[in-house]
Amino acid sequence: MIVRFFDWDQPKNVACSIASVQRDDVVVVEHEWGTFLAKVLIIEKNIEGEEVLGKAVRKAEKKDTETIESYQKKEVEIFNEAKNQARELEIPMKIIDVRISLDGSCAVIAFVADGRVDFRKLVKNISTKYGKSVRFQQIGSRDEARRCGGYGICGRELCCKKFPGSLKSITTDMARCQLISHRGSERISGLCGRLMCCLSFEAKQYQEMLKEMPERGTKVKVEGKEGVVVDVMVLSKKVRVELPDKTFATVELKELQK
Repeated sequence: MIVRFFDWDQPKNVACSIASVQRDDVVVVEHEWGTFLAKVLIIEKNIEGEEVLGKAVRKAEKKDTETIESYQKKEVEIFNEAKNQARELEIPMKIIDVRISLDGSCAVIAFVADGRVDFRKLVKNISTKYGKSVRFQQIGSRDEARRCGGYGICGRELCCKKFPGSLKSITTDMARCQLISHRGSERISGLCGRLMCCLSFEAKQYQEMLKEMPERGTKVKVEGKEGVVVDVMVLSKKVRVELPDKTFATVELKELQK
């Protein structure tokens, strides 16, 4: 079964011993860090290649929700303490959130940082002060954007927020095959500063269509004249060709001769 523990967290695999459970149910999961509440995303399926982290033992009850809500004041206190100490210890990290486990034994602290950071002293200080097991979990800027929410330049809700699954890796090849990498990273990046999630939606289709198209720089013939392909229009299946007299012609793919 696939669940999500926190709104900034990636979906996780858990075993399930509950007789009847449905999507969007909140369940109690026994994890090696403690006991947590988690929202059910997909039943009878696991994320391939990911280990099983804990076991769902029962559906959450009203008292469980009330217990989690009672921790909010303490979570804010730990959040501020971790933020202040990180600044004092000069640790280059941004504290995002704090969540206390249902049994109160563990505090999970989410943070964003560029690369790996040494937070061992911070863990020791927080654990000693609050008498809890402290777990720091580094998340990406896209996970932070998913937690905050918002709207992209398209005017729609952020993809990372709208779609509850795992965040796919977005590569520059996806922008390159759609012929938009030349726009610059600032124009194809989302609010998180990373490449936009939507670049992955049509990448495979573009990759297939490009197989039929000549690459830029290919020498071709247009009505008996030799020219060089300078631009490719994938959707319309046309190419722009520079002719020997420095003029340009836009030609349909079927009219080209290599």
